[in-house]
Amino acid sequence: MSTRSAHRGVIDEMLLFEDQRRSLTQLAIRQAIAATAGLPIEPQRRLARSLVALAGFAPVLRRRVRDNMRLALGPDVPARSESLYFRRVGWALGSSLSTFHRGIGATPVPDEVTFDDSVALLDRAVAEGHGVVVAAPHWCGHELAAAIVNRRHPSVYLVRQAPTAARMARKLKWYHALGVELALRPSRASTIKDAAAYLNILKRGKVLFITPDLLADPGQGVEVQLFGRPARLYGGAFAIAIAARAPIMRASLNWRSDSSVSIRWERAAGSADNGDRAAAISAALQDWCRWFEDKLRANPENWLFWLDKRWSRFLRASRGACGAA
Repeated sequence: MSTRSAHRGVIDEMLLFEDQRRSLTQLAIRQAIAATAGLPIEPQRRLARSLVALAGFAPVLRRRVRDNMRLALGPDVPARSESLYFRRVGWALGSSLSTFHRGIGATPVPDEVTFDDSVALLDRAVAEGHGVVVAAPHWCGHELAAAIVNRRHPSVYLVRQAPTAARMARKLKWYHALGVELALRPSRASTIKDAAAYLNILKRGKVLFITPDLLADPGQGVEVQLFGRPARLYGGAFAIAIAARAPIMRASLNWRSDSSVSIRWERAAGSADNGDRAAAISAALQDWCRWFEDKLRANPENWLFWLDKRWSRFLRASRGACGAA
């Protein structure tokens, strides 16, 4: 067998494994939804939290979370961060299941997710009348937090199309349960028509939620420095905000207990388009990355993606770039 054929064979096996992993993940999601459908809300939440806590005792998972944190942030990760991570995921999963089945208004989530005094910054940004782009990473429970924001200011969540009809149906039911308006991100490259639709959301004065912490494929997105190494992320949130002259708000989570969290708001510095739109987008995204990394260094347990397969591969492949142990 030639080297080229062998290489192709390895790639095919990796793709097959990835397809199988995704199928198993979707099966687990379907079974979890079916198994908890008839339970009252509190037993649903307790069961999900118990299962996540049990998973958190698995040495391989705890080690993966701890290793990824150190690969990203260096050796000085706060003690117990991996344990707290599984608590945050447990709350998010339990609350998400009860929300999916009953709607967020029937759950304790509106009492458990609140705002601190910095919400005045969001209120003032909305009052300016250009709409608001909230550029927040995948914090544990980020979509539940967005639903609480929606109760204060009408919001739209930008999400990707699902690859199958069944998964799309679950996704639509989920966002209906959250009570937020949905804008579907096309699977193809964004067109002028798509951009116009997003700009129209802002023209209506709404809050548009976008998560920039998604790795782009080679040749796509914008190159930035993150975790001490080059990464490519999508800059759409910042392109839309600059085009609409909309303020960019950043949201982070401050946990007071395992089931009580407040949303903290910060406003990004303005990124004026002085004729070089690409440079303005790049600068805004890089500034966001600095903010994101600062938040992670203080509370790494809040980020959902420590077990994400793509981020794990990225951190391991580029471990030499920042000298993390």
